[in-house]
Amino acid sequence: MDKRIAIVNVTRMEGLAQGLEQAGIQLRGLFPLQPDTFSPKGMDPRDLLFLDGFRARFSDLQDFLGGTMFKTIARMDEDEVPGREMTTRERLVLMEKRGLIDCEQWKDIREVRNNFTHEYPDEDSAKATNLNAAWQYVPVLLSVVQAMKDYARRQYGIGA
Repeated sequence: MDKRIAIVNVTRMEGLAQGLEQAGIQLRGLFPLQPDTFSPKGMDPRDLLFLDGFRARFSDLQDFLGGTMFKTIARMDEDEVPGREMTTRERLVLMEKRGLIDCEQWKDIREVRNNFTHEYPDEDSAKATNLNAAWQYVPVLLSVVQAMKDYARRQYGIGA
């Protein structure tokens, strides 16, 4: 893989992480949500926008890490080459071997992200529970970003 592509991907990852951090700052006083009483209809419209932004930013960062950055690392390390694509599971195991993720924890994070795409309007309690789970996983996602930045700097001289 071309180092320039890896630089672009690391920069994009950093931007997504910053966006998630900013959403978290806006929502600090709102969490944890109470699943038994959570009702978007009764919320301040600004808080709803911040929650929606948080949900999107969490999902975007998780998607980018799992879909782009794991592949970037695998290709930069030459464990994956065009024509010999790794499976998602193989990439996860490789990232765990590199000390970048915990596979079981990553599966849980991916499940939270997947739950966001399968929400139904009348399931407010489930929404609150999933948002709370995402909130708890923000530090983990951000630590994965930091680990990947550190790895890219050590292995490829990318970043500060």
